[in-house]
Amino acid sequence: MLKIKNSTLPIIAKALTVAGFVASVLLGATPANALDFTFSFQDVGTNGFVTGTLSNLVEGNNAGSGITAAVTSSPSGGGVTSGYNFLSTSSGGNAFVVTGGNITFANVLFGYASIELYLGTPGNLGYTSALFSSGSFYYSTSSRYTIQFAPVTAVPFELNSTVGLATLGICFGAAKLRRKHLAKKVNVTV
Repeated sequence: MLKIKNSTLPIIAKALTVAGFVASVLLGATPANALDFTFSFQDVGTNGFVTGTLSNLVEGNNAGSGITAAVTSSPSGGGVTSGYNFLSTSSGGNAFVVTGGNITFANVLFGYASIELYLGTPGNLGYTSALFSSGSFYYSTSSRYTIQFAPVTAVPFELNSTVGLATLGICFGAAKLRRKHLAKKVNVTV
C-alpha cells in the first residue's frame, strides 16, 4: 500500500510570509495629505504669548490656498477666534515649507474680519510674526527667531489603493505558486 504524506512549511517560513505581507502593506502606505500645527510667539510689549493652530498644510511647498489658522490665546484675548483665511505672502512665494513633518519656513498673512495675523520665520525677507486689529490691539515679535511651530499629531498614514491592490495580488500569486510547488513535493513511503 502506498502512503502519501503532504509536506508542510515549517513555522519559520509561515512567519516570514506573514512578516513579508505586513511589510509590503506598510511600504504601500503614504503619509496623509493634511497636516496640522500649533504656533506661538511672544509679544515684545506685554511679554505674553500669542498661540494658535494651522490646518491643512502638506509636506513640501505650501502656496497658502486652503490653509486656515485659529488664534487660541493672546495677552488680552484680542483676536482669539478660528476662521482666519490665507490672504497673501509678502513676496508671492511659498506661504509655508514643511520638511520632515516640521515647518521650516513661514511667510504668510491671514485675515479674519478686520484682524490680521502675520507669521514669519528666519530666512524670509517679508513678515515677522504679529497679530493686530487697527485701533484695538497689536502684538508683535522683535524678530523672526521667536516663533515656534509644533506638529499637532504624528503624521498619520493612509493606504494608496493602487499599491495596496498590487501588493495583495503579488501575495496571493506567491501563495498560489507555493501551493503548486508543494503539491509536487509529495513524500511517497512504501
